[in-house]
Order: sequence, then structure tokens, then C-alpha cells
Amino acid sequence: MKGPLFIVTFLVLLCNVCSSYAQGDADSATGHAEGVVVHADPRLAVLLKKPTPTGIYSSRGYRVQIYSGNDRNKATKIKVDFARRFPGVRTYMTYVQPQFRVKVGDYQSRQEARKMYEQVSTLYTPCMIVPDFIVVNTLREKKDD
Repeated sequence: MKGPLFIVTFLVLLCNVCSSYAQGDADSATGHAEGVVVHADPRLAVLLKKPTPTGIYSSRGYRVQIYSGNDRNKATKIKVDFARRFPGVRTYMTYVQPQFRVKVGDYQSRQEARKMYEQVSTLYTPCMIVPDFIVVNTLREKKDD
């Protein structure tokens, strides 16, 4: 009885040892690493690469709101005044019933908007940084290089 049980146990252990070597480390003779090796056309990488947006597009970002009120004439005056003081910064006037809002700049980070906020907070009160959809112009950045 001990003989057949010993032989079966020995064969089971032998099979386990052989199968564990089948998935072993890299073969030292060929230098192949373990795992899956994919042989693909290099042009496929170009197709799979996620394109970075170029040109003019909208994105989430921040603007500095310098006016919020019911008076359209006052909103227009503040917008014109800001455009004269800061000619390179875009201004936006919107009407969300019942208020006119004047927002300035297109900033991708809150830190960029904070710099503008510090400049205009003494000129226009109340003033605050608000999240908004902004216009990103990457063409202008490429021209400057």
C-alpha cells in the first residue's frame, strides 16, 4: 500500500516542480524576459498616442470677477476702464438674470488668477476669483517662441 501512494505523491510533486520551471525567469541563453512580448508595427504607437490639443479651444479654468450688479451702464464702464488699464487681458461681460458680471483673464490655474486678483483688488471692489470655462490659445504661445 505504501508503494503506490509513494509513487503517486512523487509524480504529483514532480509535475508541480516541472510546471513551476515553465514560467521561470528570463532564459539566460536567449536573454528573453518573462511576460508578454508584443511585436507591433512602430506606426501603431503614433496612432495610439493621445494628441495634445493645439489651436484655440475651451477648457476649465479661472477668471477674476471685477463687477457683479444690476446696472448695465456701470458694468460697461468698468469693462472699458479695465481694458484701458490692462490692454493685453481679455474682458468678458455676461448677463445672468438679474445681474451683469464682468470677468477678466483666462487662467488655467488658480495661482495665475491670484496674481491678477492682487493687481485689481485695490481698483475694483468686490473682486473675486471664479471658476469658469476659459479660452486657451496655444497658437499665440507658439508664435512667441
